[in-house]
Amino acid sequence: MTEKKLFAGARLKRLRKDLGLTQVGMAADLGVSASYLNLMERNQRPLSARVLIRLAETFEFDLKSFAAAPDQSTLLSLREAAADPAIEDIGLDVQDIKELADAHPRAAQALIQLHQSHRGTASDLASLAERFDDRQGGLDQSGEQPLQQVRNVLQDHDNYFPDLEEAAEIFAEEAHLDRTDLSAGMQAYLLQVHGVRTRIMPMEVMKGVLRRYDRHSKRLMLNELMDHPAHQFQLAVQIALLEQRDLLDQMEMETALTAKVSRRFYRMALANYFAAALIMPYDETLKAAQSLRYDLESLRRRLGVSYEQLCHRLTSLKKPGARGVDFFMLRADMAGNITKRFGSKGFAYAKTGGSCARLGMWRSIMRSGEILPQAIVFGDGTRTFTLSCAIRIANEDDPQIRDQRILMLGCPLEEAAQLVYADTLNLENPDTLTPVGLNCRLCDRPACAQRAFPPLQKRLYADESKRSAVPFSFSG
Repeated sequence: MTEKKLFAGARLKRLRKDLGLTQVGMAADLGVSASYLNLMERNQRPLSARVLIRLAETFEFDLKSFAAAPDQSTLLSLREAAADPAIEDIGLDVQDIKELADAHPRAAQALIQLHQSHRGTASDLASLAERFDDRQGGLDQSGEQPLQQVRNVLQDHDNYFPDLEEAAEIFAEEAHLDRTDLSAGMQAYLLQVHGVRTRIMPMEVMKGVLRRYDRHSKRLMLNELMDHPAHQFQLAVQIALLEQRDLLDQMEMETALTAKVSRRFYRMALANYFAAALIMPYDETLKAAQSLRYDLESLRRRLGVSYEQLCHRLTSLKKPGARGVDFFMLRADMAGNITKRFGSKGFAYAKTGGSCARLGMWRSIMRSGEILPQAIVFGDGTRTFTLSCAIRIANEDDPQIRDQRILMLGCPLEEAAQLVYADTLNLENPDTLTPVGLNCRLCDRPACAQRAFPPLQKRLYADESKRSAVPFSFSG
């Protein structure tokens, strides 16, 4: 098999400029001629193994950044920008987009930000942003909402925070928490160390609030509507906010987030991460997951957590040298809105315009509580294994009503063999894979009876001589 050559001229040139070196200076350090370095920077010569080794030795550079492909979220955002009516006449195709993201990542990010800013300005949210200041959760100057900004930061960290993992481990040991009754141990700790009493309060008193901490009376009030795993989690969150204040302050200061509301959301995300690490210790969770082959129901019961809490935690098992399956998680509501996402850097989904109706997560609504496995393939060849489940939760306004949340846990198809759910599927058979798209406007698959809209970059036409199962005909 022919070894794939590495052409990374733009990245090499950017590295040289970041280091403040001329071509002559870097060439001397690498032991090549300036003309040869020039050819490599212009992708007329590949980066040889010898050059890569010299790069690593001389500049202490992480070679993974040269081999890394653009993440799916960047490619998707570029496709959305290219399909915008304002520039669609230029005709940027998939190859153009991939080359832009690979060779000029900063230019790619600039295009993405311009597109997001354009959409924000043209949308109803932009008009609202003119009237609401930062404290009311409007858009910031980049055109992004605070929640989206926080999600981007979490994704940049691959949803793994070693400092919080270590802090949770140290706290559990120093507090002498009893794993057989973690909730009682946390309540006792809050009372003994912080003088905080925990009370389970009626839902009519809480009025839709799940957790409320009163600093003056030193009372932690929890809504009776929550089940035991939820109570336990909120106790752990409160401990994070009280015990880990300095660490949270430091991590909040280190982020590039500037809007106050964004930083507050980020701080709460970090507190939630600590809570999950405290309730589900890293090594114990990973060991149990691997021994049970990620049987989610068995694993949930063993750890004493909810299905959603478990899915969150599985996306964060990214410790170098002790990684779990590379999971991502999406949560959606009954209207199809993506309300949460974790660890989804390698999974493309559309931020606007809905999602693909062929995803198993939408079929799970009809089989509430059942975990539905599905192997899918996108138009670019990306193959993913997903587990979808609709879970019922109590309605805050009326406890007699049970709402549904849709959760999808997924991983690269290559890792699916580690999951018990893959045993019944023949993943080697291409027919097992369900072809899906990002959403109808960004999907070029012509033969899809579930299509709701024609693709943005195709020409729509009507043929009165026939009526096919596919609702739209298009060409070009």
